[in-house]
This record gives sequence, C-alpha cells and structure tokens, in this order.
Amino acid sequence: MGLRDALLSAVSSAITATGDIAEDLTYVIKTNAKYDIYSGKKEATETTYALKAIVSIVGANAKTGEIVSGSTGELSVMFASKGLTFTPKTNDTIIRNSEQYSINKIDTDPANASYTLTIRRVG
Repeated sequence: MGLRDALLSAVSSAITATGDIAEDLTYVIKTNAKYDIYSGKKEATETTYALKAIVSIVGANAKTGEIVSGSTGELSVMFASKGLTFTPKTNDTIIRNSEQYSINKIDTDPANASYTLTIRRVG
C-alpha cells in the first residue's frame, strides 16, 4: 500500500470514528436536462449518494461554536474521498435534515483524501 492509499484509509477511518459527530447527508448529482422528442419535454435526472460528513458553521469559533460577527450562514462539509464514484461539482446539491444546499466552493487536500465543500441553504 502506498502513502496515498494510507492517507485515503486514514481519513475515511477518522470520519467513521467520530461517531455521532459526523452527519448523514445526501449528495445529489443533477444531469443536464435533455429534450425527449417523444414526450416533447426536457427531462433531467438526479443520482443520489449517501455521505458521512463533518459539518461546521463557516466563521464559527472551533472551540466554543460561537458564531463570529460577519458570518454568512454558510456551512463547511468535510468527507472522505475513499470509495466515491463521483467528483463533487458546484452544480450539484447537498441535502441535510431535509433542506437543500447549493455548493459554492470545493476544496481538497494535496492527497485528494478528503473534500471540503462550502455550502449555502437554498430558499
């Protein structure tokens, strides 16, 4: 096993080890609507994936959880990349507690062992 594989496994294990700190989220990939010549309608498809992720408020104090002045209400979502069959994109969405969030920013670490998304509630 190479170093990258070790990092992928370590990040995945760490998120699993957080127990109830990590949240169950749904990642939704929306395909572009295609015109169906038979129905005369544009039809888009959605594919969903279950994720275990650590969620925090962007701009909150990590120790106290106190929201810092000027916080935008955005959330930071970190999850392991090990085993993913997709690459996050900004036109996808996240479902958390039955609420939909848009993805505003996507970051990854140098080994691509995890993704950190900045999301904002839609509506």
